[in-house]
Amino acid sequence: MSKLPKSWAAIALSDAVINITITDKKIPQKEYLSEGAYPVFDQGQDYIGGYSDKKEKLVDCELPVIVFGDHTRVIKFVNQPFAPGADGIKVLQPQHFYNPRLLEYFTRHIATHLTNHGYARHYQHLVKSIIPLPPTNEQHRIVAKIEELFSELDKGIENLKTARAQLKVYRQTLLKHAFEGKLTAQWRAERSVTPAKAGVQPLNDMDSRLRGNDKTLETADALLKRIQQERAQRYQQQLADWEAAGKQGSKPKAPKPLLPLTAEELAVLPELPEGWGWVRLASIVTVLSGYAFKSSDFVSAGVPVVKIANVGYSEFVDKDQEFLDSSFLQTHDDFRIAPDDFLLALTRPITNNRTKVCRYPKDASLALLNQRVSAMKDVEINPDFLYSYFGTSLFKESIRSKFSETLQPNLSPKDLEACPIPICALAEQAQIFSEIESRLSEVDQLELTITTSLQQAEALRQSILKKAFSGQLVPQDPHDEPASALLARIRAERATVAKSATVAAKPRKVAEEKA
Repeated sequence: MSKLPKSWAAIALSDAVINITITDKKIPQKEYLSEGAYPVFDQGQDYIGGYSDKKEKLVDCELPVIVFGDHTRVIKFVNQPFAPGADGIKVLQPQHFYNPRLLEYFTRHIATHLTNHGYARHYQHLVKSIIPLPPTNEQHRIVAKIEELFSELDKGIENLKTARAQLKVYRQTLLKHAFEGKLTAQWRAERSVTPAKAGVQPLNDMDSRLRGNDKTLETADALLKRIQQERAQRYQQQLADWEAAGKQGSKPKAPKPLLPLTAEELAVLPELPEGWGWVRLASIVTVLSGYAFKSSDFVSAGVPVVKIANVGYSEFVDKDQEFLDSSFLQTHDDFRIAPDDFLLALTRPITNNRTKVCRYPKDASLALLNQRVSAMKDVEINPDFLYSYFGTSLFKESIRSKFSETLQPNLSPKDLEACPIPICALAEQAQIFSEIESRLSEVDQLELTITTSLQQAEALRQSILKKAFSGQLVPQDPHDEPASALLARIRAERATVAKSATVAAKPRKVAEEKA
């Protein structure tokens, strides 16, 4: 601790609080109510963990108190009757000589700088900390100044968080408009839509399909027919190659015929512009589900295995990599994935309204797919267009509606294949992605600016507490009673109380001895 003003003193935190016993008061989390007569305070990030109607569980103490999360280091200032959560909190009642709010601020400052011991106990380190004790009058002035500064800071933080929430809404609105054709309405009006004949343009060169320089746009129906035609041609070629090779390995699988969306399914989907259409995901990609490899199959090096832990939110998480012998590439060829394939978690695919979907990195080697992960290969439309659609609310709702009734949401590969996807001319798909990328890059930059500003606001908050902790936030008043005199008076009062208690106890002891 830095040098303190002359009128201040330094004491142990343990001398500034009374640790309230709550052993018989704790309420397990499973007994929390969503509503009730009394709030339950625990070590979670939410200010109130839940509620209870059990009056006998209320903590017996003078309010206000400081609730400290022994595991989480979370601090809460509580000024209402409450019940404690089941584990991991300490209830600290400020001594009368210490302004409760100032003690909370100083305790918060100390907790921020405590070494993080993970889920270990932190109170043992907190209670040994040395804290400053300003004169009584100065304590009040410090609190008033902190609250003044924090009030201004909180207004700024609230505005930043509001702006961030608005950007999230804008992002979803932009994607919604993009895949309803509204984003490219003017662009589309400058072109004509024609049901181009299937097979007129080659589909082998994906780049030529995506450039979209032609002023004439083919319809979704025409595009789908061309995709189906190419799939059939590709299958016939694979079959011929397989037969020419002496039918070695697995026989190529014929394209699966898929039923179009029903009238009932289309009725709940947004109306699309002329020339667009809804198709099932399996009409434009090959959906692959993983294999349940045994733990005994894994080796220290070889062919990487992509697991559900590797599928992040729009990013591939390269951690805890496991491998299989290279021979598995031949014996399990149906589970092979390649760079740029899409990956989707089949267990808990949506968390906090974010889709667990990513692309297998471009520079990654061939890998095999583990269970509970789906890969989407052989993308027949603009892959960036499709990948952007995976972030829409509409796609999230379509897979939520398919979740199985289990303890955690699961999605089957079959249900994923049936998900509706909007398609349009390849040229318009490229234009849509260009519009999305351009506008979202601005959103990303604004979000980065907001995040930086929030970090700066938190740093400013800590700076204010640091100045308060070292006596630099408000000027000292020479007329204030120094903390040393306050402590001397407190010690004298405690000695008097102790002496009175001893004197009162002597007659009782004599009477007991005579009896």
